[in-house]
Amino acid sequence: MPLQVIPRRDRKLNALIKAGTPTTYRKGCVIYQQGAPSILVLLIQEGHVCLTLPKTGTDRARVVGVTGPGELLGIEAVTLAVPRRYTAIAGSACTVTALNGAAVFKALRASPTTLSQFLRSNDHDLAEARLISLSSGFSSKARIADVLLDLAYRFGADDGRRIKIDHWFTHKELADLAGAHRSTVTTAINDWIYDGVLKQQPRGLIVNKPGTLRKAGTEASRKRRRKLAPR
Repeated sequence: MPLQVIPRRDRKLNALIKAGTPTTYRKGCVIYQQGAPSILVLLIQEGHVCLTLPKTGTDRARVVGVTGPGELLGIEAVTLAVPRRYTAIAGSACTVTALNGAAVFKALRASPTTLSQFLRSNDHDLAEARLISLSSGFSSKARIADVLLDLAYRFGADDGRRIKIDHWFTHKELADLAGAHRSTVTTAINDWIYDGVLKQQPRGLIVNKPGTLRKAGTEASRKRRRKLAPR
C-alpha cells in the first residue's frame, strides 16, 4: 500500500508538490525501468500506474502492484543509492508530479505524522505479504475478492453501505495482482454482478455488498480494516 499524501496534514510536502511540474503519460508508457537509479519520487494525480516484474519466456511483464491518485510512487528514492525495484508503466492515461527524493526525505523527517504514516505503510506491506503467502491455498476467486477490496478501500468513496470506485482496472491487471487467469477474473466479476454484490459503471465499479465480498475473500480480507471516510 503506497503512502497516501494528505496535503493539509503536511505543509512541507505540499509545498514540494506545488513547486513540481505535472507530466502526463499515455497508457502503456514506461515511466521508469527496474534497476535504474532512483532520484525522483512521483505523486500520482490522475489515473494509475502499474508496478511490474519481468516474466520468463515469451510472457509479458507481470503486474505486482498499482498506485493511484494521491499515492507516492518510487519511494526507493527516499533512500540514497537504491535502484528501482520494479518497472513502472502507465496503466491508464495518467498525470504525475516528480519530487526530488532527498527533499521528500527531509520533509518526512520534519513531519512526525507523515513519517509515522510512511513507516506504517511499509509495515502494512510486510503484513500483507505475509497474509498473501498464507493465502496460496485459497481459491482464485477468494484472492480476486481480496484485490477488489484493497482497490476499493484505497481508491473508492465509502458511504458506510457501499463503495464507489470511479476508476476501472483491466481484468489483466486484476488477474496478475490476484495470481489468477484473466478468464477467471471475468467469470468472478460477472458472477458478483449477477448476485448484486457488484455493479459495473461505464468507467468504474460499485461494491454494493462489501461484507459479502469480504466473506468471499481469504484471511487477508477478513483482517483488513474497512475505511469509512468518503472522498
